[in-house]
Amino acid sequence: MSVEDIKRSIASLSPTEQGEVTAFLFHLRHAANSDYQERVDSRLSDRNPAHWLTPEAFEQQLDQK
Repeated sequence: MSVEDIKRSIASLSPTEQGEVTAFLFHLRHAANSDYQERVDSRLSDRNPAHWLTPEAFEQQLDQK
């Protein structure tokens, strides 16, 4: 199967299925990146509420990018 075949197959998927593929590819890209894993681990273990965002603040930051 060629990359073009894969792209056509993904294009025919539902939006939910495409989201699953996106998450899978994101996982593959970052799975072997130890720096990325360390940053994620650090953020997940941060228990200081001053560093947390509300869902609304998070959405605002996403909209700015």
